[in-house]
Amino acid sequence: MKHFILPLLFLIAVSAILLLSDLQNRKGESRNIKIMRIAVFRFNSNQILVETETGLLKKIYSTKKYSDGLIEIKKYSAEGDMATGNMIARNIVGEKFDMVVSISTPALQIMANANKNGEVLHVFCAVTDPVVSGVGITGTGVNEHPAHLVGIGSFQPVERIFRIARLMNPDLKKVGVVWCTSETCSEACVKKARVICRELGIELVEKSVETVSQVFEAALAVSSQGVDALWIGGDNVVESAMEMYIGAASKTGIPVFSNNPKHVFKGAMANLGANYFEVGQTAGDMVVALINGLPTNKIEIKNIVPEKLFINDSVRKIVKGNWIIPADLLARADSIIR
Repeated sequence: MKHFILPLLFLIAVSAILLLSDLQNRKGESRNIKIMRIAVFRFNSNQILVETETGLLKKIYSTKKYSDGLIEIKKYSAEGDMATGNMIARNIVGEKFDMVVSISTPALQIMANANKNGEVLHVFCAVTDPVVSGVGITGTGVNEHPAHLVGIGSFQPVERIFRIARLMNPDLKKVGVVWCTSETCSEACVKKARVICRELGIELVEKSVETVSQVFEAALAVSSQGVDALWIGGDNVVESAMEMYIGAASKTGIPVFSNNPKHVFKGAMANLGANYFEVGQTAGDMVVALINGLPTNKIEIKNIVPEKLFINDSVRKIVKGNWIIPADLLARADSIIR
């Protein structure tokens, strides 16, 4: 029996040593696995940016690498405060994240300024016009952006919402707008509005603001100048006070039309814009492709606007003027709120 026990004990001892050795090797391998650290930075918590973030994160969460624990995500919001935004951006660079996804034009600008040396791979989305944002993007081609900076634009369909407003009121002659002059996204929209208004024979009455607290009084001032309606494009400051903007319009019995479909639920009458959840999903696709090794010099800066048209018919019935919903517009609308 001893002849069998000694060799058996020897085999058990050798097996244990090999198993322990392999365990150490596997622990060493796990320590060497690269975990991708991603910061998600949005400028504020308005509905557009939250929906964009939701779509973005859902796409990333669905990947195998995330479920395997190979992707870590940390979320930041400046809540509309530039100083806070600058601090967040510096922190993201200082913590040496592998990637940052900025949501909105101000977040793009703040992050790009803090990341001038390209220490962090930067993906942007929910941006009206990346080329005019002043971050080194000179065009939409693969070689017209910094190597560390890629993303998608979503220029609001300004011309088309004005054409819809004219369809709803053929007598439309005068439209007011309040916009923040410090926002390049808002300026880009207003420039397009000026062009389409000249084409349609509409007078555009403008009033500028710098802060949210100025929006209500500015909207009242514009509404009192005989305008038939108010309009708002992509403007983070004014959109943060959308209820006040619509409230000012209602005091003079005029409607608001906008480039954000979800403003229909706040009382804006006609709203044509992007489905920002889908915008976030598209940005998420880009993030996943980059994680999987797509080089940035293969990426174009595309304009992604999956359009939605929402109309609030209850508002149409109570405002001044002869506002209608033609049959072809009714057929085109994604949602009619009655």
